[in-house]
Amino acid sequence: MSLYRSWRPKTFAELVGQDAVVRTLSSALQTGRLAHAYLFSGPRGSGKTSAAKILARCLNCRNGPTATPDNTCEYCLAILSGTALDVLEMDAASNRGIEEIRGLRDAVQFAPSVMRKKVYIIDEAHMLTKEGANAFLKTLEEPPEHAVFILATTEPEKLPPTILSRCQRYAFRRISIPVMIERMREIAAGEGITIDDASLAAIAYRADGGLRDALTMLEQAAAFAQGPITAETIDVAFGVTGRVYARRILEQLLDRDAAAVLKTIDEASDAGADLQVLMRTLIAELRNLLVARIDPALLAADLPPEDAQAAVKRSATTTQAHVIRALRLLTEALATSRASGHPRLELESALLRFLFAGDDPTIDALSARLRALEESGVKAAPQPAAAKDLPAKGAPVKETPVKETPVKEASETSTWLQKVKSSWSSVRLRIESERQSLAAPLSHAALESVENNVLTIRLRKDYEAEILREHQRLIEAALADVLGKPLRVAILGQLKTRGPAVASEPVAREAEEPADLLQYASERIR
Repeated sequence: MSLYRSWRPKTFAELVGQDAVVRTLSSALQTGRLAHAYLFSGPRGSGKTSAAKILARCLNCRNGPTATPDNTCEYCLAILSGTALDVLEMDAASNRGIEEIRGLRDAVQFAPSVMRKKVYIIDEAHMLTKEGANAFLKTLEEPPEHAVFILATTEPEKLPPTILSRCQRYAFRRISIPVMIERMREIAAGEGITIDDASLAAIAYRADGGLRDALTMLEQAAAFAQGPITAETIDVAFGVTGRVYARRILEQLLDRDAAAVLKTIDEASDAGADLQVLMRTLIAELRNLLVARIDPALLAADLPPEDAQAAVKRSATTTQAHVIRALRLLTEALATSRASGHPRLELESALLRFLFAGDDPTIDALSARLRALEESGVKAAPQPAAAKDLPAKGAPVKETPVKETPVKEASETSTWLQKVKSSWSSVRLRIESERQSLAAPLSHAALESVENNVLTIRLRKDYEAEILREHQRLIEAALADVLGKPLRVAILGQLKTRGPAVASEPVAREAEEPADLLQYASERIR
């Protein structure tokens, strides 16, 4: 028998990682405040079906209803073996139509054959068809006294609100890494499997919060190793995960080693790693750095002690502003990669933009540099004037009369620009939900000013500006929805410098940021 079946929890005390659910259900059983319908929702392998079977035994045990079934009476043993006539398990994925639900509705009217309650456990409840859900709704509205329904699902949002409102809802959490390692250590000792903590952690990370998946991998690794299990055994058995590459890239980012970053991405691509998964894993690692800088104690719930300590140590080598900017760039790259179909190019571009922040002309990059200086306790030097305001080399300097602007008007202009900047991510989300193709040019947009209810947006490329001008009404509508104030937009292309024309294309390319070099190279290769 598989490990996850032979070690399935038999009491609420053995149900790991779901303390809130256990406490609430136990209290309801002790006080007799029982419902006729329950909804257990949460990620796969978190214990929903196990909890449903425990609850069925709690309701029908000879000593029940009780929060601690004895698991020795004939009723408990029948439920454990799956032979109980009054506890029925139904897979909604294969019994999802109206005819199957009508059959259930007719059968539920009959009293239990021998037990106290007739319990229906409906797994993957979100797979019910619309007609099947409507037919099931009638049973939930007026259930017989002897019937109890337990619905289990990974996607509760797909169930109709009319069904959700008639169920007591219990949210099962993703099982944390430390809890999963401790449970696997206990099971490995009981099964005589020799495995070190590093290997248990490698399995736990791969399981992504699902204990059932973790036990399946533990059993497979034991069969593969035919002896002590090591971290190398796990990599050979299941392949190198994106986590290994993500941690290596993170170290290289902190060391500011652009060549090493590109080499690691190349190795990951050659090894067949999913680069979108790699981006998500790298985002998770950066999130750990951010949490470590704010409150290291919060990492204890998500990471084993040695990984939490490593995150705290890494976080001391960077600034909060740099971590936040890296998170923003990678999040944008992940969203853009879904539309472009080029995850490697988006990942490389995002990381190089982060590494070469000094060459990035966007307001976002400048703001990150200023915040980093402030965090380091260094006062930022005054920024030079924009290129368009500087005279051409050798030209006489002309004095420009200073225009007197009322203090109140200047203050309001500055305030509105800050409001737009702080809400820009929400504005972009609304725009991209309507036109996903605008994600790339919007990620390069710099918000320059708000004057006379006109927002000026600057793009690095003229063709990007042209793309956004075609959707100007959509952008203005999104701004009005988010800010509650109508703003017109002026979309401008790249700055035109005054001076001699650029001699050749390669020289022009040298003035651009590294991300553009990759884009240019990719286009030339194609």
